[in-house]
Amino acid sequence: MSLNPRARRFTILTAAVALGLTGGLTQPVQAAEPSSYIANDTVWRTVDGQEILAQGGNVFKHQGVYYWVGSELTSGQPKAINLYSSTDLENWQFRKAIVKQSGTDGPLSADPADNIWLGRPQLNYNPATNNFVLNFEVNDTSDKRNQLMFATSSTVDGTYTLTSQTPINVNNNTMGDHSVFVEGNDAYLVYVGDHVDASGKKSINRTVTVRKLNEAWTGVAPGAPLFDQWDSGKEAPGLVKANGKYYLFASEKRWWDATATHYRVSDTLAGLASSAPWAKVTHRPTRGGSDDSFGTQFAQIIPVVSTDGGTTSYLFNGDRYSQFFKGDTNNAPGGVGRNAWYKLTFEGTAPVVHGWTGVDVNAAAGTITGNRVANGRFDQEAAGVGVPLWDLSGAQGAASTQNTTGDGRRQLLVNDDVAFTSWVDQEVVLPNGRYELSFDYRSSATMNDLFFEVKGHGGQATKLPLNKNQNAWATKKYTFDVTSGKANIGLWADGQANAWTNLDNVAIWPAG
Repeated sequence: MSLNPRARRFTILTAAVALGLTGGLTQPVQAAEPSSYIANDTVWRTVDGQEILAQGGNVFKHQGVYYWVGSELTSGQPKAINLYSSTDLENWQFRKAIVKQSGTDGPLSADPADNIWLGRPQLNYNPATNNFVLNFEVNDTSDKRNQLMFATSSTVDGTYTLTSQTPINVNNNTMGDHSVFVEGNDAYLVYVGDHVDASGKKSINRTVTVRKLNEAWTGVAPGAPLFDQWDSGKEAPGLVKANGKYYLFASEKRWWDATATHYRVSDTLAGLASSAPWAKVTHRPTRGGSDDSFGTQFAQIIPVVSTDGGTTSYLFNGDRYSQFFKGDTNNAPGGVGRNAWYKLTFEGTAPVVHGWTGVDVNAAAGTITGNRVANGRFDQEAAGVGVPLWDLSGAQGAASTQNTTGDGRRQLLVNDDVAFTSWVDQEVVLPNGRYELSFDYRSSATMNDLFFEVKGHGGQATKLPLNKNQNAWATKKYTFDVTSGKANIGLWADGQANAWTNLDNVAIWPAG
């Protein structure tokens, strides 16, 4: 899913002052950016170049292979449930559509008809039955709320057979979003439930509920729910076990829009009912930090377990329903891409999502590194709306995102119709070590002064002068050492009336 965001005309390589103990000069590192990584705020594609269409689903691992299932959501209703596979979580291959809205022409034994909801697919392997079990939401025919259908197959990309031609209501009622949590031979349905009062009036998305599935994972087991809380403000619930504790996550109820993520934590599943109240997941960077999960809605926490089982890292799987953004009162994210995955860590028991622009997963080692700059492509919001996760200041001048001519991507634009100065910066948390900074820029001839500064990293601040009258995109690279656990990076622009400069693809990767 790593894409070169823009064809570059030429690269400017800058020798870097080695800040810290060495005190000398080093040569620029040529290969800090990995050849393959998760490129957030881009359109993700398979290894053969096809756009990945998988939203509202889940990723699971079976026999060393990761499988990803999700809905193919177009401008209206979803048209298929697609299956992808990968061995490294970065390079994905399309396997097939395991459900299609095509009458009887799809691979399912009795496919749903056109023009109904076909959402939130969940696929997992049941070791007790040796079957792959799929469940997904369809519409109730009376009021278009969600019911569940279950299907099974002996192979992951085989023909899935419905366990019943009739969708089921969980607890005799319809539902909103749902997911499935697996622990050993047991599976649990995690969902937002609807409620009907004594007068027969239905209220939607009223509870967050966890119920155990039957042994075949094809229906709800009898008995009381493990967790059932009245809460009218949640959607997209999901469970994960991490560091010996159970975490229940959920988004806020904002439909297609991006939202903050909330969580509860307990030592046991049953203990979630008496655990501390919902709390917001922390987002980093905190300076100008995201309060909407970096332009996404929570879908899942993906464990990345090393081959030897000794190391586990976690990915925050976020959906971005940007295809529904219309630039008006319709609430949907305006950023680029339908999916974004971020590193998730824990500070004590509190989960923290790190809004890195690039995420590099070593699936065999169970580790995650990345480009820790947030919104480094300036593609996390619609053009002209703002510049999330960057601080803006200056006597005059307006800094905003701007569409790139010809390719639909975005960049930072700094300009004004009067003389201006502008400072655009971000503080980046960086473990001590050596890093390579890179970025693309271009500028008009009427810039008075233009430089990119690196400071606050434990050594002397460095100003990198940038060319004026740089009409073609150029790339600048710079290596530096961090001894303070962070660095402040920023663009200074001093221009005459109508002068302009663009900045894009800002990255800081570990350099050896």
